[in-house]
Amino acid sequence: MTRPILYEYWRSSASYRIRIALNLKKIDYESRPVNLLTGEQQSDKYRAMNPQGFVPLLEIDGHRLTQSVAILNYLDLKYPNQPLLPASAAGWDI
Repeated sequence: MTRPILYEYWRSSASYRIRIALNLKKIDYESRPVNLLTGEQQSDKYRAMNPQGFVPLLEIDGHRLTQSVAILNYLDLKYPNQPLLPASAAGWDI
């Protein structure tokens, strides 16, 4: 398996959520910054990977995943160790 690549901006709350999840699940990944202040996310190179031009973008297992909630769902299903959500709604009472 190749090392996942997270395209992110350090002040992005969506990117922050993904960094937290990757670290909780102990997934070694490479961080590649995308400078939102200079508009790097709108460059042809980045838009070729993510037509929406948003961060985060996670390259993992041959996929390019966008939208933080979708990425979190993928990570939770693919790597069930350290689940991000309880197994049932009743688990919230713990």
